[in-house]
Amino acid sequence: MKSNLSKVFASVAIFAVALSLVSFISFNKGWDVPAADKAVKNPVKADAPSIGEGKNMYMKTCKMCHGEKGTGVGKMAGTSNFTSKEFKALTDGAIYYMINTGQGKMPAYKSKIKADNDRWNLVNYLRTL
Repeated sequence: MKSNLSKVFASVAIFAVALSLVSFISFNKGWDVPAADKAVKNPVKADAPSIGEGKNMYMKTCKMCHGEKGTGVGKMAGTSNFTSKEFKALTDGAIYYMINTGQGKMPAYKSKIKADNDRWNLVNYLRTL
């Protein structure tokens, strides 16, 4: 019995590591962010009110898939890890573009989060993760 439990645990652990590696390796694959969008500067100051609004938006719209702490372990395991150095290297404009356009299972939020400032607040919050 103990041996079977150990095998199950080992299998689950190996699967989790493999899923994490696939997610890490494919982080920015498929996101073809145009250079002009990468260069867009965030017009919203990353102050406490903006970050607070961004956090509220994140908890309503992103947490269920990306996890409470943005590590990509929410309902849709293997989603982008907002705490990774690869994500941190993205420009604000690139992140804003990704929020707006979506890709694959991630919907485009331009029509779901109507106000530009709300999406920029979300970018500001993501920077704090």
